[in-house]
Amino acid sequence: MTQMLAEGLFRVEGDRAVLLGSRRRASGVVKFPAERAELFDDTEDIEPIELSTAGTLFTFTTQEFPPPLPYKGIRAPEQFRPYVVGYIELPEGLLVEALIVGADARDLQIGQPMVSTTTVFETADGQSFLTYAFTPA
Repeated sequence: MTQMLAEGLFRVEGDRAVLLGSRRRASGVVKFPAERAELFDDTEDIEPIELSTAGTLFTFTTQEFPPPLPYKGIRAPEQFRPYVVGYIELPEGLLVEALIVGADARDLQIGQPMVSTTTVFETADGQSFLTYAFTPA
């Protein structure tokens, strides 16, 4: 089984990635990734929540060249494969940056429905990690 990119970031339910966020009880502010209660004095105000698995494509672009460090993927120009990344607007009122899989940039439109999924991220040293992504609904 492929190792999760980070513990506590999301869980897998069928073919969906369920993102794990937090909400401030007093203000209703939702955050992703979740705030870590142990870093704050008023831990009673922070509640863990599961975010919606469906949202809307807010914007997107294609990463055509290797990102700078600390990017851990393949950086050699002759091996790097461009990928689509974007922001998904969730019903909870926040934007989540994510890889977009299952579609080329030319097939995407701002405002289109998207659903969460998972994909495998491969590092330059050959490790594989399961991470969240979004795909057209």
